[in-house]
Amino acid sequence: MCLSKPRLSYNDDVLTKDAGECVICLEELLQGDTIARLPCLCIYHKSCIDSWFEVNRSCPEHPAD
Repeated sequence: MCLSKPRLSYNDDVLTKDAGECVICLEELLQGDTIARLPCLCIYHKSCIDSWFEVNRSCPEHPAD
């Protein structure tokens, strides 16, 4: 895979309420977790998306964006 495309930027935040599941690690997104919110509004654990971005340059759920 070509990694010349810049990775997406994101806003990091602390989750204020439970929000389902992180599709990267499959763990629950719980109140108090540090999360990353991508421009497409998908949210993940910050540590999960940081690891994802080491080898990918797009949202795990919207790779064409």
